[in-house]
This record gives sequence, C-alpha cells and structure tokens, in this order.
Amino acid sequence: MEKRPLGNIHLIMALLMLLNLSCTEIVQIDLDSTYTRLVVEGGVTNDSIQHQVLLSLSRDYFYNQATPRVSNALVHLEFEDISLLMEEHDTIPGLYLTPHAFRGTIGTTYSLSIDQVDVDEDGTYESYNASSTMPGGVVLDSILLNYSSTVYGSGWEVYMFALDPPSKDWYGLKFWKNSELISPNLIDYSIQTDDFYNGKYLFYGIPIAYYSDDETEEQLFPGDTVSLELHSIEGDYYDFVGDAQLEIYGNNPLFSGPPANIRSNIDNGASGAFTAYSIYRASAIVPE
Repeated sequence: MEKRPLGNIHLIMALLMLLNLSCTEIVQIDLDSTYTRLVVEGGVTNDSIQHQVLLSLSRDYFYNQATPRVSNALVHLEFEDISLLMEEHDTIPGLYLTPHAFRGTIGTTYSLSIDQVDVDEDGTYESYNASSTMPGGVVLDSILLNYSSTVYGSGWEVYMFALDPPSKDWYGLKFWKNSELISPNLIDYSIQTDDFYNGKYLFYGIPIAYYSDDETEEQLFPGDTVSLELHSIEGDYYDFVGDAQLEIYGNNPLFSGPPANIRSNIDNGASGAFTAYSIYRASAIVPE
C-alpha cells in the first residue's frame, strides 16, 4: 500500500481548517446614513371611493422602528377644473383623503401638490409635485380555473381572457380568495407588459396565478370564489414597482449591474409614487 507523504496530509488539514474558519466568520458591513426624504404613496382609481395619499419620511436601512408620518401638510389634488384639499385622517397620522368619494375617469390627468412640509428641518417649507394620467381600454372578459396535479405539486391554475388594446400597455394584478386579498404587499404585486399579446384577444387565456394545495392561505375548496383585480397602470408606475421589488429580492451578483435608486415620479428628490390607474374585475367559483 502506497503511503502519502506526511507533509501533504498536514497541508490538506490546514486548508480544511482555513475553509472552515472562512465559512463561519461574521463580516460587519457599515452602511452610511443618508439624508431624509419625503415618501409618497397613493393615487386615484376609477372606483367611487375617497382616494388617499400617505406621507412619511425615509430612514436608514437598519432603522428598526416604524417610519415617521408627516402630519399637517397641505395636500391638493387637481384635475380638469377641480381642486380638492385632501384632509388628514382623524386617527391615522400622515394619511390624507379626498373630502368626498368620486370615481376617477380614464384619460384624465391628476396632479398632486404637497406643501407646508419641512423634511430636512431647516425651518423652510418645501413643495413637491407629481401627476399621472389614468390609462385604460382593456376589456376583461373572464377568468377560468383549471386544476393541475403533477409530481411537483397540485393546485388551481388561473387563466385570464381579455382583449388588449393596440396601444402599449402595462398591468398590475391582485388576487383574492373569497374576501381575503392574497397579495396585500408591494412585493406580492404582480406586474406585466403586453409585449407578447399587444392588440390581441386572448382566446386560449393566459396563465396569471396559481393557488397551491400546499399553502394554507391559498388552498381552495368547492364553492370558494377566486377574484382578479386587473389594474391598467402607467409605465412610470410599472418601473417604480419593478425597481422596488428588485431591491427587495436582490440581483444575481454574477450578472447584475450596480445598484441604483428606485425611480419615482415625485419631484424635488422625494421617493415613492403617485399614480392613477383603472381597475377591472372578474371572478370564478371553484367547482365541485
């Protein structure tokens, strides 16, 4: 039996110890602080509701408390020849609502102005503005449920049937199980373009969701109702959502470019988005 040189064995053991240490070492990364920004979330839809805007302040990455809300601001919503002063909610600081319910209309441009805020606390008020034109034109016919069972899992597939207008369009999708919203957070908000079906009717449907039998909150039973909210959104809002989700999910380190700020349609260095979008709905009941 051939003997290995003792020196080689010692070298291999040393390398293994070095690899073990390198795998368990904790690396501390110090992130610099940045200046405070105003964060705007809100918009207008074609639902007859009190439309709302939420104002808050940005904080550093490792800030472990709820972000501060911005109260006592002057928030105006203007469209056509109408100017509405949005009122701050009685019990939710930083949440501003239109004084009454109204239904937004497709093709109308909505402008938001925010005044009487001192984000940098230098004693001087700043002003912020944004605008958005409500898109629309899609014809949502129906959704279809199809049960699928494979070696990888089982559940209900959701197919959408719709007529896409010939213009360039962007969409957002939210899904409901009975009265429960399955995708409540921005990270769950599904967005897509009409690059592959622009101006076409989806005769055979397009798969848009999957309700897995393995997920308790997604499990469907006969008689349950599945609902789709299809949002016709602007390209700017599509970019904002995509950028925000990329920051949460992260990039592939091998092929990604350098990180960049999330795009926003709010001026004066603010973050977030103000958007107008139209909503279309369709439902289907899980069969026996």
